[in-house]
Amino acid sequence: MTDVTVVGTGVTGSAIVRACVDSGLEVSVWNRTRERSARLTGRDVRLHATAAEAIETSPIVLLCLLNYEITHAVLDEAGADLSGKLVVQSAAGVPDDVAPLRERVEAAGGRYLEAAILNYPDAIGTEDCFTVYSGAAEDFKELAGVTEALSGKQVRLGADPAYAKAYHVVSSAFHYAFVSGFLECSAIAESIGVPLHEFAESVPLYDPAFRNTICVGLGLIARRDYTFEQAPLTSHLDVLNNLAEIAERAGIDQSYLAVMRERVLRAMEQGYRREHVAVLTEQFRSRRAAVHNR
Repeated sequence: MTDVTVVGTGVTGSAIVRACVDSGLEVSVWNRTRERSARLTGRDVRLHATAAEAIETSPIVLLCLLNYEITHAVLDEAGADLSGKLVVQSAAGVPDDVAPLRERVEAAGGRYLEAAILNYPDAIGTEDCFTVYSGAAEDFKELAGVTEALSGKQVRLGADPAYAKAYHVVSSAFHYAFVSGFLECSAIAESIGVPLHEFAESVPLYDPAFRNTICVGLGLIARRDYTFEQAPLTSHLDVLNNLAEIAERAGIDQSYLAVMRERVLRAMEQGYRREHVAVLTEQFRSRRAAVHNR
């Protein structure tokens, strides 16, 4: 027997294997492409020919496959007995993907935890690793050897396994908003003669403002009271008009800056003037309600 089985040894799975071995755990591995897992063999790593064989050897099974469709396909092929095993899924997906896999695992006798790794694989096993989980508290406690191996911040969010995936969706959307802004700002910097290294140096200066915008904005969204005199909606329009024009000259099509300007204009047409920019959330709420009422 080994301490843990890792099914899927791509970049993330391989990083998990190494972190587990470095922490003193014995690991079983399987990957559809054998060559990818063969390079991990050595001290405390056992390579198996089939997923079923690898699953049998450990009480804890970490599913590190690309998505839920592939995970179901691998479990179909394996036909493994999951009785008494703790199965942890970390594939990319959405909350609706969770229940069918959880039901499948539990029908096969296993217990289920959902996980979402919120960093690049090279952070696994370091203090920069951040992973969220959801599922039964006793199951998360049983995973302690693995969470200690992954290091960094390992947090259980609650009992509903789908919640970790919901959290991941929100954090991923925020990540891509940041990436979009980074890419567009890099293009604008190049087009108006700001050296990229100086653009990079300017970003940390805004960190307090980022945090303040989020904290203030979330409070207003929760209350649905957007009164805020320090930076009212009207103060954003001239800035966004200028930025949207600059973005177009920089060769950026479908810029988020132009989209943001249109949202501000729409809100002003609805009578908003002295409110915080978080009032734009009401546009999303109205559209969501309309979709649900169809």
